[in-house]
Amino acid sequence: MRVDVEDLKLIASKLSSNFEFYKGKKIFLTGGTGFFGKWLLETFIHLNQSHSLNVSITILSRSPSKFKDNFPHLYHHSYFKFVQGDVRNLPDITENFDLIIHAATDASAELNKSNPDLMRSTIMDGTKRICDFAKKVHCKRILYTSSGAAYGPQPESLTHMPETFVDNPLFNHNDAYASAKLESEKYFKENTTCEVVIARCFAFAGPYLPLNGSYAFGNFINDALNQRDIAINGDGTAVRSYLYAADLVIWLLRILSSGVSKEIYNVGSPKQINIGNLANEISLNKVNVKILSKGGSNKSRYVPCIDKVRRELNLDVYTPLELSITRTLRFYAKG
Repeated sequence: MRVDVEDLKLIASKLSSNFEFYKGKKIFLTGGTGFFGKWLLETFIHLNQSHSLNVSITILSRSPSKFKDNFPHLYHHSYFKFVQGDVRNLPDITENFDLIIHAATDASAELNKSNPDLMRSTIMDGTKRICDFAKKVHCKRILYTSSGAAYGPQPESLTHMPETFVDNPLFNHNDAYASAKLESEKYFKENTTCEVVIARCFAFAGPYLPLNGSYAFGNFINDALNQRDIAINGDGTAVRSYLYAADLVIWLLRILSSGVSKEIYNVGSPKQINIGNLANEISLNKVNVKILSKGGSNKSRYVPCIDKVRRELNLDVYTPLELSITRTLRFYAKG
């Protein structure tokens, strides 16, 4: 399975002003075998081959051999090197790196519920190891992919969550994922010897998104492809927004190259949609949509304000939701 070449061309066209920053850089990547990671690898293959950026990437993976078997087209690239290890227990690496992209975190809702200590440990221990590692390898800049969950629940009075929103009275400090993300951001800002930029990531769509996890978009795609009724675990009124993966890569790499050190940037689409309407969009009127819970409405929101990245980094949404759905369906239908 390969992503659409038009997506890669879009990424290259939007990042052309950043090519000089990335040319010849050595990057250490955690989370390189996940959703974000696969898209970053696809992108740098394209940029190296089509634009001669000569970016080399060392990818940390718990099981490089498994990734090699499942995604050989991403594994076999002359500028990529895979090393076996865990973000909490990094292997002994002696070479230097210009940049670190720390994108390794299991956002599993099930793990957060069943083993919150492991969730917190994975995030915080990994953060501390990366800070130590960055100093050891003389890294100049780190991109940390945090989460919009670090804000806590979005108040009903806010249609879009801005970076200026702090001290949320609704914040649940017993939520291991959210609280550890917030704590890890603070740790990075206070304990890195190099520059660090933080991306608070919201919800996304596109190829490589897991189809059987805690992501409604992926689960709905899976149901539609298998011609099953799309099942909504709720009443369909929860509000979300979805940024397409190609746009996500543009944002992350622009934030890494041009973001202000120790600043937080929202990453996501401001175009809101409720879960019921999302299911109907994905169904394409070919399968039914079933509401599993019709008891009181769930008005939860998870939608970012993107005024800051628009103003400071000249970023925007480039791929409409309809095209995001079409390309995701087509990618998995081919697979």
